[in-house]
Amino acid sequence: MPATSAKKTHDRPRMGGEAPRVMTAEKYVTLPDRQNGVSCELVQDALVVRDPGVSWTHSSVQGKLYRYLDEWMEKFGHGEVGVDVDCLLSEAPDTIRIPDVAVLLQPFDKKNAFHGRVRGAPDIAIEVLSPSNRPQEMRDKTSDYFNAGALRVWIVDPETRTIVMHRPDGTNTRFSSADRLEDPEILPGFALEMRKVFGVYHARPTL
Repeated sequence: MPATSAKKTHDRPRMGGEAPRVMTAEKYVTLPDRQNGVSCELVQDALVVRDPGVSWTHSSVQGKLYRYLDEWMEKFGHGEVGVDVDCLLSEAPDTIRIPDVAVLLQPFDKKNAFHGRVRGAPDIAIEVLSPSNRPQEMRDKTSDYFNAGALRVWIVDPETRTIVMHRPDGTNTRFSSADRLEDPEILPGFALEMRKVFGVYHARPTL
């Protein structure tokens, strides 16, 4: 069974290398989707490289999580599920994060949107780890999501084949490949066999 533990405190991120490009959220939304071939986020008015690109495994896991959550939403929910969505988490300073999968338990609020983006955090923000992600970076992202109102943050690690479900109260639950991920408090009826997320598709036998 998955174990529950407390989440550690964290500091704000430090920017290394060349000085980050400073801009507002208004300017950010006018930029191309990718800057010089890479995706970027806005962190406290600073443009930060998100990732130079994702691996096949990252993309596959992201797609499966989207599919299973979207199937649940169609049967039991009232909201929407999206991938790689800009979320304006704070203003002055401005922070825009892009979760790999975002779950809204209610329909997207177009009237309160920020240039078509989500204003605030999704109810569930899911981040699929890449080799370039650092522990402090993920702690900072988790904090940003919760400060903006998220109910859950999932940190998905394809390498260890685990998902850690974080809660606003600082506790977290770790699910391994032999577990079933459930969260009846906010996802009633949802049950995800972890082996389906990290498993591989086998080729059909030759007829």
